[in-house]
Amino acid sequence: MINVPDPGESVCVPPLCDWRKLAERQRAEKPGLDSLRDAWREELLALAVAHTVSLGLPVPSIDPKAPFILSGHQPYLYHPGVLYKYRLLTLSARAGLLALNISVDTDVSDGFAAKIPSFEGKYRKFTRYLAPSAIKSFYCDVVSDKSAFAVLVSDVERDLGSVPESVFDFGKKFLRDELLFELPDKTADAMTILRRRYAGGWEGAVLEAPLSEICGTKGYFEFTYGLLSEAEKFADIFNVALGNYRAEHKLRSTANPFPDVAKAPNGVETLFWLVKGRARETLSVSPGTGLTINGVGEAYDSDSLMALFQEKGWRLWPKAVVLSLMNRLYLGDLFVHGLGGAKYDRITDEVIRGFYQLEPPPFATASLSLSAETLENPAHRLLELRQKLREMDFHPEAYLENPPVDLLAEKKKLTEEIKIPGANKKEMGRRLGEINETLKAGLGSLKTELTEKIASLESEQNRYDVLADRELPFFLFPPERFDVD
Repeated sequence: MINVPDPGESVCVPPLCDWRKLAERQRAEKPGLDSLRDAWREELLALAVAHTVSLGLPVPSIDPKAPFILSGHQPYLYHPGVLYKYRLLTLSARAGLLALNISVDTDVSDGFAAKIPSFEGKYRKFTRYLAPSAIKSFYCDVVSDKSAFAVLVSDVERDLGSVPESVFDFGKKFLRDELLFELPDKTADAMTILRRRYAGGWEGAVLEAPLSEICGTKGYFEFTYGLLSEAEKFADIFNVALGNYRAEHKLRSTANPFPDVAKAPNGVETLFWLVKGRARETLSVSPGTGLTINGVGEAYDSDSLMALFQEKGWRLWPKAVVLSLMNRLYLGDLFVHGLGGAKYDRITDEVIRGFYQLEPPPFATASLSLSAETLENPAHRLLELRQKLREMDFHPEAYLENPPVDLLAEKKKLTEEIKIPGANKKEMGRRLGEINETLKAGLGSLKTELTEKIASLESEQNRYDVLADRELPFFLFPPERFDVD
């Protein structure tokens, strides 16, 4: 397992210099997937070019034979660890690889939240929302509210302005200059443009595509029908992989990290969402003449499945493991995960082995932690001083220059005798307490000074915990902070 990097540090496994070789090898493999993989990838490239052009962004020259590097995330004001994946995509594109960032806009929105540091006698973090009225809406459905954008800018300026040090001046200026400037009507697209304006100095043209549109392609429905037609086999393999993961990580909850796929009244649950308007439910299928979808519609092949969803106005979206299958087996030659995705893709690996009878392709893992500069974590010093204060309570004589010899002798004698069976432990313990209190009285200013140092370090720790929180949004930091070794 790859650990979270310390502030100012990054992880990239395997190293960026190895990505081309891995991607080229993966492109040459995947037996049995070539027909759908090639056709779907062609669809994806056309979609991505059209979407990138629609946003007014530069499109790279497309070499269909070039290795294809993918990454992506939900389209909110995410932390630097997520944006670092995009930074690596730009570097890949500059090196001649095709690079695509997928906006996972099929997830439920949290209101496009961002943690913002503030100071009110102590350091705090406030959660500010770009679209508070959009909580529980799907990202792809949220329309930009310019007045809410202005409120966010005002709140962030006030929060950051309260911080005694001017450590996030870049963030205040960036939001004021860019969030109030012309942006697309769709908030998810606005987040793409905001990210691209932030990264305007990063050479390397990257394609953009929303997952909601990818899930409307012919290739997607062919891929999906292939899984749904073997839903019971897939469920069994997934549940075994999930059980093995729980056992390996000693997880007791059957909901962690995902719930099992279960038998349902309408057949077998799948790892897809059936989305009707603003509501979603797990899609279930049962075999018959064709596939019965949640007991209300039938499909006989990928074309009829696509036609059914178009006719009903429903949407068919993948859950996490299926999305990873799409990206790793079909759409890309190398997928770049963050720390969380990499952790759970052990399950995907086992599903690929069991369902496709293939050795899972490698993926990359990348993340970055940033904090306000010149911060030092006082946790170790604080622990030492707290331990020293505790020692003063139990062994005050160790800190006295001239401890009373008679009391030390009595304490030593009582400490030895209290261990003897039948000893009057209650009385001896009482007397030991009295001796310690007498000895502690001699510490006087030494203990007061230590207590004051601890209080000062606790204040430093509060400052560090807030200003070094890796979940702070990327726009607080200048883009050059992402150029790390």
